[in-house]
Amino acid sequence: MNKLVATLATTTVLFAVSTFYFWQKSAVSAPAGVATAAAATPAGGATVASTGASPTNRDPDSPSPRAGGAVVQPATGAAASTSAAARPGRTDPSREVMLPFAKDWLRQYDDPAQRASLTKAARTGIEAQYARLRDRLKLDASTFDQLVDLLAQEQLEQQSNYFHCLVDPSCDTSAMRPPRDHSDEYQAMLGPDAFAQFNAYRQAMPEWQAVVQLRGRLGESNYLRDADADRLLGALSAERERYVSESNQAGTKLRGWGTGNGMVWYAGDGGVDEQLASAQQYSERMRQRAAAILNAEQLRAFTQLQDELLANFANYLRSQSGRG
Repeated sequence: MNKLVATLATTTVLFAVSTFYFWQKSAVSAPAGVATAAAATPAGGATVASTGASPTNRDPDSPSPRAGGAVVQPATGAAASTSAAARPGRTDPSREVMLPFAKDWLRQYDDPAQRASLTKAARTGIEAQYARLRDRLKLDASTFDQLVDLLAQEQLEQQSNYFHCLVDPSCDTSAMRPPRDHSDEYQAMLGPDAFAQFNAYRQAMPEWQAVVQLRGRLGESNYLRDADADRLLGALSAERERYVSESNQAGTKLRGWGTGNGMVWYAGDGGVDEQLASAQQYSERMRQRAAAILNAEQLRAFTQLQDELLANFANYLRSQSGRG
């Protein structure tokens, strides 16, 4: 599995399981229809890497709810390839906020009975997320069940690694060991061709999340049809791949940061202003690609999503640098 696939996969599963966990904790007291907002999710830039799997376990490839029924996602996010390090004499506010959740999750993970519940919850979300891939690859029930099992195992392993680092003051969450590579297992299960499609599917999840959120904000008169949603997904994914390729050729160290509204990639070198400028450049490329597909009202909603994503990213950067 190449580095980008691993990063996106880690990003997706960490947010999926964390959001569901926070939702479980807050759903009892959350108002009807708002439970999916994960009310307990920390504000100000949580250090959980995120792309936004809905805790409602709705298939991310299915049409999003239309106006008045959009899935609510947390407004916070985190770096996919880096987060605030434990710095001597300095407290990371997002780490402090996440600490009780991390300890509680690990307590459940260490209990066999409660781990089974975490696994069941993870499987439910994964089954919905990968239903479209199952249909596309024509996977039989047994193979799909094995795939979901391995994805759930991978998801919980990565969450455990992250939270174990989070609760250890000496552990730098930006320098964690990489997740265990399951590529050989996936390839043996699916075969070379299906494995390639599986990787492409996982890579495109951040872009599809942006499409899902866009469809949720559009009214009936401007609703994004399935064909146009597929075109937009393809355009955004292609632009991300082009950006990553160009950055790699230039020797740029990329980082990713996302919320339920999507994801931005940016050059990790330099200070807050340089990193924000890099993310803005990436966002502008996404907007230009979207402009070739969307009508004026659709583009306005897409631009708003991008603006919100960048505003949250700016807040995150400033909070980590002490400028917040």
